[in-house]
Amino acid sequence: MSLETIIIYGIGLLLLTISFIKDKQKTYLAIKKGFKKFKKIVPILLPLFLIVGIILTLITPVFISNILGEESGVLGYILGLTLGSITFMSPFIAYPLGAELIEQGAALPQIAGFLVTLMSVGLVYFAAESTYFNKKAAIYRNVISFIGAIVVVLVVLVMQSW
Repeated sequence: MSLETIIIYGIGLLLLTISFIKDKQKTYLAIKKGFKKFKKIVPILLPLFLIVGIILTLITPVFISNILGEESGVLGYILGLTLGSITFMSPFIAYPLGAELIEQGAALPQIAGFLVTLMSVGLVYFAAESTYFNKKAAIYRNVISFIGAIVVVLVVLVMQSW
C-alpha cells in the first residue's frame, strides 16, 4: 500500500471518528445510506473492472509501442486515439506508462493522443456513465473529449516540427 493510500484512509478514518463523536445517529445513517448506494453500484462496477482487467492483459506496453512508433504515421495516430478510448487505467499508471512507451520507441504525438483519450474518453465505462447521467450527455462528453484529443495530437505535431 502506498503512502498516499495510507494518508487518504487515515484522513477518512479521522473524519469518520470526528463525525461519530459529534453525532452518532447521523454517522450511522450516513454509513447505512453509503452501503446501500454501494450495493446498488456494484453490479455496474463489477463488469467494468472485469473488462478493464481483460483489456489491460491484452494491451501490453510492447504491443502499444510497436503500433505507435515513429513510422506508424496516420494509422498510429488513429490507433493511439482508439486504444486510449477503449482502455481505462489510473493516471498514476498511465503517465509513467506513456514515458515508458516513449523510451521503448513510441512517438510523442501518438502517445499524446493515447494518453489524452485514456484520461478523457470513456468507452469502457460508458454504460455506467450513461446510467448515472444520461446517454446523450455521455455521448456528447465522449465526442467532445475525442475531438479535444485530436487537437492535442495536432498541437504536439506542430510543436515537434518547430
